[in-house]
Amino acid sequence: AFGRVRMRLGAQSTVVLLQNGMGVFEAIQREFYTQPDNVPAFIVGTNAHGCLRASGDEFVTRHTAMGSCTFATRPALAACGAPDSALELMTALAELPLDVAVVNWSELHVQLLLKLAANAVINPATALAGCHNGLMSSHDMSTMSGFMTLACAEIAAIYARAHPHLHEELSAHAIEEYVTRIVQVTAQNRSSMLQDVASGRPTEVDWINGHLVRLAHQHGVSAPINTALLALIKLREAAFEERLNPF
Repeated sequence: AFGRVRMRLGAQSTVVLLQNGMGVFEAIQREFYTQPDNVPAFIVGTNAHGCLRASGDEFVTRHTAMGSCTFATRPALAACGAPDSALELMTALAELPLDVAVVNWSELHVQLLLKLAANAVINPATALAGCHNGLMSSHDMSTMSGFMTLACAEIAAIYARAHPHLHEELSAHAIEEYVTRIVQVTAQNRSSMLQDVASGRPTEVDWINGHLVRLAHQHGVSAPINTALLALIKLREAAFEERLNPF
């Protein structure tokens, strides 16, 4: 998607990235901005509002529950720093009636890493099981509790290598506590990955579990759970494609 608008962007432009998962900014940087010339500013955000894509119309999304949004400006890729458009856009975002917070990048980075962990545990599990988030914390699902503990420990081990300065905020206990809380407060929700799988759309798994697997490989950490979840969701996507295009 970024490649289609790349030629319209310059040093005075500002791009907002707001999506599940992580690694999109780094992928854009690798593919399009290897030199610090004519580079736009980037604002990264995270969204906790409940949203549901309308059936049959990919451009219509219903707001189903009030939450919050948080935004931060990524450290500049360009030597000249952020343009005026970045401040103007951030001001406009802060004025939206969506409980918006504007924070520094280091604070948002921790929030994004915790949200990535929650998405990596909840989304593929519910997509494969075809269930609401709350079933993961059901009183008779002790096996699922064990899965969550192991998955959170694996993610914490990846983070410990990739982001050692955040080891306290991203310990296995802190991650599991956060994931458990998200399961509870979104108990009635259908995860975005479940919605994608149910509708036959490509999922964001490459930027969720896929990002964690790539990060693990980069830092020499074993990631069998995330590797398995990534493979199973990709298999589910391929199975749907096969049904649409049988031999």
